[in-house]
Amino acid sequence: MNTIRAFSIAIFALAAATLAVSQTAPDWSKKTFAAPPDQVFAAALNSISAQHHEIKSKDPASGTVTFHVGTTAWSWGYNMILKVAPATDNGSDVSVEVARSGGKSVSWGSGKKEVTKIFDGIQSELARKSGT
Repeated sequence: MNTIRAFSIAIFALAAATLAVSQTAPDWSKKTFAAPPDQVFAAALNSISAQHHEIKSKDPASGTVTFHVGTTAWSWGYNMILKVAPATDNGSDVSVEVARSGGKSVSWGSGKKEVTKIFDGIQSELARKSGT
């Protein structure tokens, strides 16, 4: 039994390392918003919470939120890291890194739909706050 567990851990570690090294961030995982980083960070937290995703950690100073998107029909879920960074004209660049909870062998989705929903939620929250 310990051999199977050790093998499973090794496969998971290899899959995670391969994912981290071999993939560049797709265009759909990045978006620029016309609002300052502190407002976008707050809107991102609201968007993530409104969709009932589990926030694991948040750091307003670095503009980083780590959260988990639950199981779907195509996946065991995703671990995501959202980062907000200053952009030109007092805007904000937001990127979301996505890692499948179960690895490629048991998860077929990309996380694109969930990231798009988060970005839409951020935009809606910013519009609501500005009154437009």
